[in-house]
Amino acid sequence: MKKDKVLDFIKRRFKQDCNWIDGNCYWFALILKKRFPKSVIYYLPIRGHFIIKYKGKFYDWNGIVEVEEKPIKLSKLKKKDDLWYLHLMRDCFK
Repeated sequence: MKKDKVLDFIKRRFKQDCNWIDGNCYWFALILKKRFPKSVIYYLPIRGHFIIKYKGKFYDWNGIVEVEEKPIKLSKLKKKDDLWYLHLMRDCFK
């Protein structure tokens, strides 16, 4: 079985939870995006949570995410609803 590079990276580098799921999920998605440049950042509007998609799988600090709602590409959200995007970014930078 082929090793999952994203899971391996998360396990090796982020053993300690720094509110990566509840408060810093945007920052964690950015870290994963930086490490895996072909990944895409998504937003889960019901959960209010940022994740990435890489090679057909969604990830956050917990590892693989089972998505139970329709995720929105962050880049698409920015184009479609700039005000919503700006509010999300404002809240992430608080």
